[in-house]
Amino acid sequence: MRIDLVTLKIFLTVIEERNFARAAERHFIATSAVSKRISDLEDALGVQLLERRNMGVRPTAAGLELLTHAKDMMAVMARMRAQMSEFGDGSKGEVRVFANSTAIVGFIGPAIRSFLEAYPQIDIHLEEWSSPFIVRALRDGLADLGVFWSGVSTAGLTVHPFRRSNLVAVVPLQHPLACKDEVAFAETLDYDHVAFHEGSFIFRMTQSCAADLQRKVRARLQVTSFDAMRTMVRAGVGLAIMSDVTVGNPDEHYGYKVVRLTDEWSALESMIGYRDFDALPRAAQNFVKHLQDPHPGLTEMPGC
Repeated sequence: MRIDLVTLKIFLTVIEERNFARAAERHFIATSAVSKRISDLEDALGVQLLERRNMGVRPTAAGLELLTHAKDMMAVMARMRAQMSEFGDGSKGEVRVFANSTAIVGFIGPAIRSFLEAYPQIDIHLEEWSSPFIVRALRDGLADLGVFWSGVSTAGLTVHPFRRSNLVAVVPLQHPLACKDEVAFAETLDYDHVAFHEGSFIFRMTQSCAADLQRKVRARLQVTSFDAMRTMVRAGVGLAIMSDVTVGNPDEHYGYKVVRLTDEWSALESMIGYRDFDALPRAAQNFVKHLQDPHPGLTEMPGC
């Protein structure tokens, strides 16, 4: 078997997620395909890379060693792309962007559209990841730049504020909180929640804030998309804590009400991050400049 970069990238994702199914979701392939890739990789190297357990997987000593080599290879590929781009003006090429769910659903689309209109020979490779993983991926050279929530450690990266957002409670129309225009997060803890997946920044933030209140989030259901969250709220399963840019357009609000959170920590900011601007491929440098400069392709978020 030829050990290719795609397989190594999938291996890195499995290590990050500790789970074949979640890694498969990230790469939009079947769980069986992920398992086969890892098994073939183990056969090719003649070692066991992962310990399979009922609750997931974890790397063996050999897996940890391969993890280091895989990260090094990704970094070498990133440097090669950057150095080769020096021979061009940045009007051609590909930009690898990792962004969190909120950025993709809420606001980065118009920025990408206007950039592609300005640079028709540049392609953007966009992947959805959690904010903590995006930061690690940037350090490891898996992406050119990322869009993620502030609040995660960004040591070793250059970061710039990008867009602001506010957390809201999305509640069924017949819910006791539906009669309010604003509410403290503590009040939502008296009711069932429809929560985002455990790898998300918002999930961990709400869990942490509930712990600070010596309470727990009553997460009766966890989902992996904002559409699923809104659908479950409409069905009356529970309320959801979401960013105001992911609740949908006003004409889509049938079946739920958006209630503003009053807590100071509910005001969030998205960041643009990358390792070293001068080391980025020219095309990626042009995209960073595009995101930083005001232009018609970018619009302010509601409530900003």
